[in-house]
Amino acid sequence: MKTLWLSLFLSILLLTTFNSCSSSDEEGCGKVSNVTVYSIGPTYLSFNFQTVNGVNSYMIEYGMAGFTKGTGTSFPTSQSGATIENLNPSTLYDIYITSLCDQGQTNFYKISNIATEQSQCTGLVSATLNQWYSTQNIDVYFEYSDGNVSKYEVEYGLLGFALGNGTKLTFNSNSGTIQGIQTNTTYDIYVRAICFQNDKSEAKKYTYTTIGSCPKPIFLSTTLIAGSCTQGTAYRNFSWNYDYSNAQSFTISLVSQGGLPQNGNQFTTSNESIAFSNMFCSWNQFYVRANCSDGSTSEWAGPINF
Repeated sequence: MKTLWLSLFLSILLLTTFNSCSSSDEEGCGKVSNVTVYSIGPTYLSFNFQTVNGVNSYMIEYGMAGFTKGTGTSFPTSQSGATIENLNPSTLYDIYITSLCDQGQTNFYKISNIATEQSQCTGLVSATLNQWYSTQNIDVYFEYSDGNVSKYEVEYGLLGFALGNGTKLTFNSNSGTIQGIQTNTTYDIYVRAICFQNDKSEAKKYTYTTIGSCPKPIFLSTTLIAGSCTQGTAYRNFSWNYDYSNAQSFTISLVSQGGLPQNGNQFTTSNESIAFSNMFCSWNQFYVRANCSDGSTSEWAGPINF
């Protein structure tokens, strides 16, 4: 009987010892200590810590203050510190430093409510928008009042879109092109200067309506080459600019003061200029329009007095 009780006691002792080891393993490896945040800027923060004996790597996870662990941005490190970049200025962040054991068991240290510095990108950004050369592109020319800018960001979408839900483009110089836009469409276009990483200026909004598929000519002018209209000997040249590739021809209309172009004396040419001789003074205004390859015509440009 004594032997039976002794055997039962030893079995219970061994079982208790095994379970105790398993429980200790589940506690995981130790967590880092002496964590110091030693450098903070508008878009970055740097910290170091005392490593744990027997731990060779750590997982850094960060996000805005209050985020749920496991839903932030993570990266591993085998060093005793790290620098987190591309943060937002004037923002509170939480950071988890998790020790990684060979068995995959972990323990973590949390840094709470670390604030990045205020933005240093406080200048004013502005832009000029035009469509001189393409009906499908918008050319953008940027300016920034402080001068300390590394690139520019454009976010655009249809009129009324919510900022953050548009199409973003980044340009490394003071000009860029928004490609593939629709004709006869109104867009909201937000422009920012980027001084460093995520340190951006306040966005400036532009509302822009794109030109039609057959734009009207620009820069109309006329020059008297010789003669006099009072004598009916005037020889006069008419010219305009059209920087798009979709015009097959142009129609010029000569009218008397206040006349409508559709009722004028119309002439067609494939060039961006035309000259007439033996002109009298009864014609003293001119209009011009483009005739495009899709069968459409532009609005009349003008009038130009002469």
